[in-house]
Amino acid sequence: MDSLTEEQLIAEEYKIWKKNTPFLYDLIISKALEWPSLPCQWLPDKREPAGADYVIEKLILGTHTSGEEQDYLMIADVRLPSANAEVDGAEFDAAGGSTPQDVGGFGAGPAGKVEVIQRIAHPGEVNRAAYMPQNPFVIATKTVSSDVLVFDTSKHPLKPPTGGKPTPQLCLKGHKKEGFGLAWSGRREGYLVSGSEDSLVCLWDVGAVGGGK
Repeated sequence: MDSLTEEQLIAEEYKIWKKNTPFLYDLIISKALEWPSLPCQWLPDKREPAGADYVIEKLILGTHTSGEEQDYLMIADVRLPSANAEVDGAEFDAAGGSTPQDVGGFGAGPAGKVEVIQRIAHPGEVNRAAYMPQNPFVIATKTVSSDVLVFDTSKHPLKPPTGGKPTPQLCLKGHKKEGFGLAWSGRREGYLVSGSEDSLVCLWDVGAVGGGK
């Protein structure tokens, strides 16, 4: 199958899926990113603007550019209809178009929106990202190297300086290869565990992002 035929098949399957979304979901919001994102995690933050029929929650995302551009750890705002919002779910958002790269939604009305609000320079692709339960501003990432990085998003600007280099608060050593296992302890603040392709499991106590142990 050549690439053109494969793209046509994908587009046709997407049209069929899109036509049936009202029967499959109560709500769907799609956002076309510039680059693929391997990490995707909800943050506990939630805001309810006064008088609005939507709430704003946050997501952790990350780029995977395969070395073609600078990679970023990203925070996105997600606008979701509130419990009392009245939305017209008659059809998929017409602005969404008819290809998988389009942006659209179903059941969200005007409230449905995903917007990247912060980008933090990251050394290579972001394999995995996870926030510390006791302090959601602190996010650990797995890189394409063996390092595990820790960022305090409150100490980084929303938009990175042009040509700026990655400046994590901590760079944790211990692994010899890249990997995808990463988790914070929900019981002990600052305890971070990771697993990689080197068959090692590493545990760090990063304290309050003041220094790794």
